[in-house]
Amino acid sequence: MSGVTACDPDDSNAEGTTGGSGSSASPSSAPSATASKASDTGEAGNSDPTDDVDGGGKGGDCGTPPTLPAGHTKVKVELMRDSSGFEAAEAKPHCTPNDWIYGAEKGAQTKHYVLPAGVKAYLALAAGPGKWKQVDHEQLSLHIDRCLAEEIGAPTKDYPKVKAPYGCFGNIYEVTLNGKGEVETMKEIWSV
Repeated sequence: MSGVTACDPDDSNAEGTTGGSGSSASPSSAPSATASKASDTGEAGNSDPTDDVDGGGKGGDCGTPPTLPAGHTKVKVELMRDSSGFEAAEAKPHCTPNDWIYGAEKGAQTKHYVLPAGVKAYLALAAGPGKWKQVDHEQLSLHIDRCLAEEIGAPTKDYPKVKAPYGCFGNIYEVTLNGKGEVETMKEIWSV
């Protein structure tokens, strides 16, 4: 599995955003997409976490898989073509001993996404889950490019490392599209 990112347990604290309360631009406007912590391993006396290896959807000790609000998709950015677009695979929830995490299978089919200049973008702050800062199109493009370079181990002389207050978290983003099929909002998903 490649680029697996932890599910954020609290999308309600969108620190640093400028979208305002109740704004569709605010990352906090969408309900949390977390799963319950119900434990059901299916075997009496076995409290070890189990993964959803058979694809039955129960997810071992994670409970029911999370669902996203209508119109929202989680993607793993695989390639930044240029500042006007990127290639990404659908990121799906996978049960782990640490709860649900999002990732795309290695070699998963990718789709081209158009990234317009007016995208409403939010980068996760390295300080912890539930904290984002709204950034402009150029900052988002540079961040994606640098995180992809870090992921493949590119030399830092060619690709400077991402600096605080940001970090790289597996290149997983929650996106919405506008009526033209272009990215309208893009929010980085924080993980450890």
